[in-house]
Amino acid sequence: MPLIVSQNKQLTPDYLSDTTTKPHQNQWLGSFVILNALVITLINAISTNWPESLIGKAYLLSGFFLHFSVLSLLLSLPLLVLGYWPKIRPHLAPSAIILFTLAQLIIITNIKVFSLYHFHLNGMVINLLLGGALFENLAFSVSMWLSIIGVLATVIAAEWLLLVISRKLSYRCQWRSRHYWGLFLSAYIGLHLLNGCADAFGWQSITAQNRLIPWMPTTTMRSSLAKMGFDVVSTTANKDFSSAKGSLNYPKEPLVCHSQEPYNLLVLVVDSLRADQLTPEIMPNTYALKSQGISFENHYSSSNATRYGLFTLLYGLSASYWKPVLAAERGSVLFDITLDNHYQHFIYGSSTLTFPEFDRTIFVRVRDQLQQGKGKTSAESDQNISERLKADLRNLPDGKPFFGFLFYDAPHGFSLPKHYPHRFEPMLEQVNYLSLNKDTDPTPFFNLYKTTAHFVDNQIKGLMDELSTRKLLDKTIVVITSDHGQEFNETGQNFWGHNSNFSLWQTKVPMLLLWPGRAPMQTDTFSTHEDLVPTLLAEGFGCTTPINSYSNGYSLFDLPTEPRGLLMESWTDRAILYENHLYLINPLGDIDPVDQNYAPMDDLELPPGILADNIEQMSRFLKAK
Repeated sequence: MPLIVSQNKQLTPDYLSDTTTKPHQNQWLGSFVILNALVITLINAISTNWPESLIGKAYLLSGFFLHFSVLSLLLSLPLLVLGYWPKIRPHLAPSAIILFTLAQLIIITNIKVFSLYHFHLNGMVINLLLGGALFENLAFSVSMWLSIIGVLATVIAAEWLLLVISRKLSYRCQWRSRHYWGLFLSAYIGLHLLNGCADAFGWQSITAQNRLIPWMPTTTMRSSLAKMGFDVVSTTANKDFSSAKGSLNYPKEPLVCHSQEPYNLLVLVVDSLRADQLTPEIMPNTYALKSQGISFENHYSSSNATRYGLFTLLYGLSASYWKPVLAAERGSVLFDITLDNHYQHFIYGSSTLTFPEFDRTIFVRVRDQLQQGKGKTSAESDQNISERLKADLRNLPDGKPFFGFLFYDAPHGFSLPKHYPHRFEPMLEQVNYLSLNKDTDPTPFFNLYKTTAHFVDNQIKGLMDELSTRKLLDKTIVVITSDHGQEFNETGQNFWGHNSNFSLWQTKVPMLLLWPGRAPMQTDTFSTHEDLVPTLLAEGFGCTTPINSYSNGYSLFDLPTEPRGLLMESWTDRAILYENHLYLINPLGDIDPVDQNYAPMDDLELPPGILADNIEQMSRFLKAK
């Protein structure tokens, strides 16, 4: 009889046992997570536009599954930890159903967002969906509410079924959570290594699929593989963009231009130069040019960082397009026109123009013309690129149009030539960011910054004198501006430098145009970096193509008088500048209004129409496939 009892115990399935003290009784969670990843993969696979190549299909399918498996495993971590408490253990299954029901609803919502806007769910869209704009733009009929309820009920029922299946699978397969973590994390790392190699070696059948995978991180290994001796891909200057595949639809239609005798273009960008530096004391030579040119006194960069500031300046696009432009390696349409008109290009950076990857974005079609300053310091490099451009101008054939670009760095590097006079006292000799705090007197630091601006002002004067000597001033459009500003704790919140907030100190910059044949003027009308390229193309090259088919901006000579919202971006943050107030947007979509000195403005709300308009601008030049 004891033998029979023992056999009966062995034949009793574990999942019918009432025991709650087994150390691995919650191992069904791993199966449940992976089943959810499979379902999410299936939902996305059904709704996506599949690539033509077999390699692309295989990568996209594996990318969907591995990416969602790892995201699902991360989502399950709280459940895994809570499962060790006996009192919580009975509630683990319903908690898992609730948690993954929400996850599936987010995925379904993202699919709809992607079909409408061609980018994945983010904080701005979340705010649009949950805020007033959703109810202004969508009519919630009875049938629509019934559809929403039906989707919710279906997802809950599906999660309950997955739970039942995962419980049964857990007793057939003795895998535990650590096994799933080990397998899928290893495979996921392998996926990103493949992604990095694909980017380096130009396997576009792979890299083109990444934007179809929601919230897929970008992996690049070009510089690392190049240092290891591998022959990484080099984009050619003659790439045919008309047939380029991918997410980008830029421009939306071919540009039609009718310039009979195009102007020369000279763009002078001073890194970290904010608008209030253009004074007779700090930059007397450039200030004097205001009497000959057109000065935009209320001009803003679209970013507090170089990457996005230069991007918006030379594309006329929102900084949100950086990743799809980089993936497609699509240069600015400005250089389509200059190349068509046989311009000579002189492009100098005091520091490198390959990181950020301007050689793969803005200047990709003229990348063989990129040159870096030769100097031990930023100031020496600034002097070097000035002298090299002067030499280029002296050797320029008569009648040959040119595009010149100089990116000065001294105010960014706080660098001066040896024995340069101290224009403003007291002045720091060297900058130690570790010594800065909220109570630091900013005057010596600020005086160093102003002196570097004075130094660059002399470089600009030398270039203008060369243009005059060469009798090129009446044939050359000169642009003087900056990529972003620089803060010295003006907000009183211990912000120093840039890339830390979107205050006017970090984003308001000069914009001065010297335009042959146009009367000097100053205007306080709001303008942005997105407005430069449309101005050059429409006014300088006679392009009649509608501006909104290649830019998010306007012509600087035809700026809108009604308030407009400017989307600002940095490495991690985003904001909309509207009517001299900032609306900070966090990753979850919460919007916090502040003034331009970052003082809270709790009584303000961003109009839903402004938010919706910015989302439309972010999607205007994207396509589903």
